Amino acid sequence: MADKTAESGGGILGDLNLDYAEHESVLQKAVSADGTLIAYEQFGETGPAVVVVGAGLNDRAMFTPLATAMSERFRVFNYDRRGRGESGNGDPDQWTIQLEIDDLRAVLEAVGEPCHVFANCTGGVIALLAAAGGAPMVKLALYEPPYWSETATAEQVAKLKQLIAEDRREEVVTIFARDVVGFIKDENIEHFKSHPAWKAFESMAPSTYYDAMISKDHLDIPYEEIRKITVPTLLMRGDDGIKEIHDACARIAEEIPRGELLTREGFDHLFDQKAWAPTLMEYFEA
Repeated sequence: MADKTAESGGGILGDLNLDYAEHESVLQKAVSADGTLIAYEQFGETGPAVVVVGAGLNDRAMFTPLATAMSERFRVFNYDRRGRGESGNGDPDQWTIQLEIDDLRAVLEAVGEPCHVFANCTGGVIALLAAAGGAPMVKLALYEPPYWSETATAEQVAKLKQLIAEDRREEVVTIFARDVVGFIKDENIEHFKSHPAWKAFESMAPSTYYDAMISKDHLDIPYEEIRKITVPTLLMRGDDGIKEIHDACARIAEEIPRGELLTREGFDHLFDQKAWAPTLMEYFEA
């Protein structure tokens, strides 16, 4: 995963001024299949519904800039994946990716109508499998789901689990971001600790186990499943980043019956909300 700092445009953690904005809203909760409560909030009062699925160390608040930009034409529903924000954690020892698929379905069903879905990074792994299973979607858009990228090792996952159990949250976030997904480098750790979201990262530390498990076990393209997807699906990628992820995006777009690939110059693996919001709106409205 490429490393960006504050001089970048408007991405997840790419801009200290744009990311992690405050938003006044009425918090709602959906009940997932295992009874875990999944928190979500709504932006906008009119237009088609869009549900946003975050990646590792993303909570719903981090997509406030995207939801705000889209809210004049859409009703945008940001939710906290399990183990972060106001959502429940469930039982980590019982975690499977199916639970996260069930969480997304619970939010879609709570909205009460077929929705467009946008998913970032590992959220795309969840959303693809949900779409393959017939979750009520109109269109699906994904930003660089990390298929074919370097997988987490069993040792890394075990270390995270140990540190989580010991409540050593700063170490959990550092190891996950630096070693598991390569989000930061040693020379940038102090910079990211100054970000307004760092305390939120620490609050979400238990959830890093879930995304590490996705990285360990679910980064091979699930060909049989994605060929079942019937909704239009857009794979979005930048031109500057990890070649393996870029190649996987192209392959997935080919394998999904109604798949489409879009590449834009000047972007890497960190999703730039400000720059990509018009693309998402145009795609969902077409």
